[in-house]
Amino acid sequence: MTLNTDITMLTHMFHGDLQTPGSAGYDEARSIWNGQIDRRPALVATCTDSEDASTAVRYAVEHNLPLSVKAGGHHVAGSAIVEAGVVVDLSRMNTVTLDKQRGRVLVQGGAKLGDLDRSTLPLGYLTPAGIDHDTGVGGLTVGGGIGWSMRRHGLTCDNLTAVTIVNAGGQIVQANDQSHPELMWGLRGGGGNFGIVTEFEFEAHPVTPTVLAGFVVYDGADTEKVLRRYRSIVAEAPDELTTIVFLRIAAPVPWMPTEAVGKPVVMIGAMWLGDPDVGEQVIAPLRVLSAPIIDTISPKPMMEHQGVLEGANPVGHRYYWKSAPVKNLSDEIIRRLEAHLHTISSPNSLLGFFQLGGAVARNSDIGCFPNRDAGFILNYAVQWTNPNEDDLHRQWTRDAMAELEPHALGGGYVNFLTDQGVDAIRMAYGEERYRRLVNLKDRMDPHNIFRHNQNIPPSSPCH
Repeated sequence: MTLNTDITMLTHMFHGDLQTPGSAGYDEARSIWNGQIDRRPALVATCTDSEDASTAVRYAVEHNLPLSVKAGGHHVAGSAIVEAGVVVDLSRMNTVTLDKQRGRVLVQGGAKLGDLDRSTLPLGYLTPAGIDHDTGVGGLTVGGGIGWSMRRHGLTCDNLTAVTIVNAGGQIVQANDQSHPELMWGLRGGGGNFGIVTEFEFEAHPVTPTVLAGFVVYDGADTEKVLRRYRSIVAEAPDELTTIVFLRIAAPVPWMPTEAVGKPVVMIGAMWLGDPDVGEQVIAPLRVLSAPIIDTISPKPMMEHQGVLEGANPVGHRYYWKSAPVKNLSDEIIRRLEAHLHTISSPNSLLGFFQLGGAVARNSDIGCFPNRDAGFILNYAVQWTNPNEDDLHRQWTRDAMAELEPHALGGGYVNFLTDQGVDAIRMAYGEERYRRLVNLKDRMDPHNIFRHNQNIPPSSPCH
């Protein structure tokens, strides 16, 4: 029986769309955010519900085909698309439902952060999420979920309360902390290793109509002075404040002064979730780290701030990332950051770091997300457009991060890993946490069906 014959038979059980090489929508179905990824799956199964996802998993297993899961398709490693295998595509499953009475929000597995924010923030509720509306909720959550509200309310995965998941046998399972506590622990940071989450339930926190948020932008020539002063100010910051910093070549966005465009800048991003008068006092020192080029921090709808970086990471650009958690911003790290800003290989890149602490650190027992004792996560998000420059920018990123690694804690954030391999994943979680994850993998997916990801292999894989 040929694959085409099998696909014809599959259509009788599958409610969504099936795309194979040569079909009209195939190329669109296999395209994802990172333009470097050009894989050709045997089948893209675009699901309409959990039953479709179950059918697709069973089909892949029965035909011994490798399987991947496409939710937002935003992971930098491009793991959403598998070569010559089955892509379980959740992109049409993007409904978000807010339950105000319970303080919960239900999110289908293919929803993006924009879908989540539009369905909650205008209604006065917040579920912590990332900083780019094109990011998929699913991948963000199971890998961790860092963003503007994490120091107040925790990571996205910390706010996960229940799931509907399709396991390696194709069964649809309802799970929460009472029924499947170990699985829930693993889903809070363990990536896509344990199944396909087709629906998430999150805690929804009340949020005021406006928040104090924005960026203060400084001249890149003042990088060392700015970051030293920043370091001192945020060391004692209350949980209501989260800061995210980018070093980059200033882009021609509408709010950036024309005279700064094309020049190195340091962007101190801040969001305050609390009493605005207190927030003004806490944030005030961040406005005068040096002479600012522009200061956009002001009361605004959170939805506006969540979208402030729209266009910074366009679909189809070529991406290569490396990250490292650090205890603090040492003098040496600051010197390296400044040097890398001024030698950056591509003007489109974002050299960033995310302030942790607060609720992120306190939630260490909730899930398997590692490095909660880190003060910051560094991430070099390098991007470019010319395929002929792939080796140049990848090597620049490797060399730059190699200079920072001696000052880091080891490991990294799995949502920021590109091609570091199994050893880096083991290091990212640490030995004790990694062994526990392997035990869960042995129970949930002993044949490593879900391996096209930042993979945690079972102890004795037989695939």
